[in-house]
Amino acid sequence: MAAMSATAPAALAGARVLKSQLSHRRSVSVLSVRRSGGAARATLAPKRGAAQVRAAIAIDMPGSETGMTYNETGKWRENFDLKAWAKEVREVEKELKSEIGEGDVDHLNKILTWANAFYYGGLAVLFATPLLLPNVFAAIGGVNPVAAFMMSTAICARWTMVGHHVCHGGYNTAQSEGGQVTGRFHRRTFAKGLQRRISDWMDWMMPEAWDVEHNHLHHYQLGEKADPDLVERNMAPLRQGNLPMLARYGQVVGLALIWKWFYYAPNTMKEMYGRRAREAKKKGLTGEENPFQTGELPSTIVTVVGGALKGQFGALTEMAKCFAPYALFSFAALPAIGYAIGGAKMATAVLLTSILADVVTNVHSFIIIATNHVGDDIYRFESETKPRSDDFYLRAVIGSANFRTGGDLNDFFHGWLNYQIEHHMFPDISMKSYQKAQPKIQAICEKHGVPYVQESVWKRLVQLADVMVGKRSMLVWENGD
Repeated sequence: MAAMSATAPAALAGARVLKSQLSHRRSVSVLSVRRSGGAARATLAPKRGAAQVRAAIAIDMPGSETGMTYNETGKWRENFDLKAWAKEVREVEKELKSEIGEGDVDHLNKILTWANAFYYGGLAVLFATPLLLPNVFAAIGGVNPVAAFMMSTAICARWTMVGHHVCHGGYNTAQSEGGQVTGRFHRRTFAKGLQRRISDWMDWMMPEAWDVEHNHLHHYQLGEKADPDLVERNMAPLRQGNLPMLARYGQVVGLALIWKWFYYAPNTMKEMYGRRAREAKKKGLTGEENPFQTGELPSTIVTVVGGALKGQFGALTEMAKCFAPYALFSFAALPAIGYAIGGAKMATAVLLTSILADVVTNVHSFIIIATNHVGDDIYRFESETKPRSDDFYLRAVIGSANFRTGGDLNDFFHGWLNYQIEHHMFPDISMKSYQKAQPKIQAICEKHGVPYVQESVWKRLVQLADVMVGKRSMLVWENGD
């Protein structure tokens, strides 16, 4: 997925998106990929001085210049044959797409069944516990942590696995015939409109807005200036601020608890309305304005409320409409059912459990999403590239990190975001296809010497936090890293 931008509340409140100009990067180089403990990971060479290697450019990427000087982290680029590597990658893509069919849809339905089992099972536990074991959670105000965990897992699954891959078009070929949509899981119809949003994928984000921010801007401009989820840039105020390091890490923790509704939903709305305004302007139309007037600032709840305090209610109105379906169901309808069954005491327990479930799913999704494209072994780019070009495929690899892969259960709890390298290369294939793609892409990268980063999600979480607070910095392609 996306590595989504993770911007701390205090930082975002006064953040200005700055074009990073980093002239020097740590000289730890990703030299090869090895197996350790059954999982592949990028092997890091010992830290050295500012040694640099002069080499002829073998990769014709935008912004590169013949005769670039590579430092230690860029040594793998010296004799890299981009065209030969990309040719093998495209052959894998062609093979995978030709195999997508009803078996992939059956697999998706299995994952959706698991998600529904967690959610409705969680609701059953939530409503049954006060009746069968009335005092079991009395010491914590009736909050049911078991139900909260089950519900939060399902909410995360519906987004990261079902909504994510369907909205990318991963099942289009199996859900259409002759240009006509024949099934539920086609990106043209899935979660579009209020009724389908409620039945297909109900969350804080509006699916149409998420489609613009994630599927278009982030995915096809990964690690570039136009990528709304570029963590290092978005966190510049915190990284460059004067707060003690402990306080910076505290902001990272705080953000993880609320990031979906605090940052992600408002910023997806901003990008959607921004796109509509640009399209209207091209057509010479007037009246289509972006109510999220934050310029280069990411939109957050702070900026939305701040605008309302200045008499600008457009963004606040749109956020209220965006939040309403999920918020009313989770924090009004469910407690009302609890009240009908067990009175005010059960209603309170249901409300508090729903809040806990939302906090847990925020943390879960933050851990598996925000970690995808950040670290001192991950590249960002100061130049642009074209979608589906050879460079595009390469950037997907060196601008992403995988977690432990393999097995539906493992992949389920990783939100299927443990295949981030393959996903950014081939966004429109099925979940099952990523399981087939991963060992093939890793082998091709090993063969050609391309860094392929795969580590435990917990190690990537440390990388994320360190970059957010300014302790580490990302590699920059144009600097010869």
